[in-house]
Amino acid sequence: MGKRRKKNRTAKYLIAVATTVAILLMIYIAVLFTKSTISDLTAELSGPYEVVRVVDGDTIIVDIDGEDTRVRLIGIDTPESVADESVKENTEEGKEASAYTTNLLEGNTVYLEYDQEFLDEYGRTLCYVYLHDKSTMVNEILLKNGYARTMTIEPNTKYKERLAAAELLAKETKVGFWGTGFFH
Repeated sequence: MGKRRKKNRTAKYLIAVATTVAILLMIYIAVLFTKSTISDLTAELSGPYEVVRVVDGDTIIVDIDGEDTRVRLIGIDTPESVADESVKENTEEGKEASAYTTNLLEGNTVYLEYDQEFLDEYGRTLCYVYLHDKSTMVNEILLKNGYARTMTIEPNTKYKERLAAAELLAKETKVGFWGTGFFH
């Protein structure tokens, strides 16, 4: 009987440790989201701007004052779907991420929030993109649903922790490309 009790105690201990770790992880993620949400309330958003078209999962074209402006979503990277194949490989996942972004944004209006740099090396406007409600960040939605990975490029790190938490949640729950094994 002694061995069985010891096994039961060990099993109960492991379950308690795993539960504690899961709870602490959820608290950590909640704290990160709370901090970001508070700063969102003071964020300066510009817009609304009409989404003219979606280029791929992380790049869109919006009409800013009558001019088509190519906008690259800050802090994320989706698989390629329209890349120059001599440089990068296009994937089915890239097409899927692009279709998700298209369904989410095309024909709608968005608000834009800038970080430290206004343009990237390719001349694209760098932004956090928000839906018409001004509180739902598209960059974060793509991460939460497993269509993107975080990609931090200094000095544009305003929401680095918030985006990392969204990616971690998707990874832990195996949603989107985390569940298919494309992301690992």
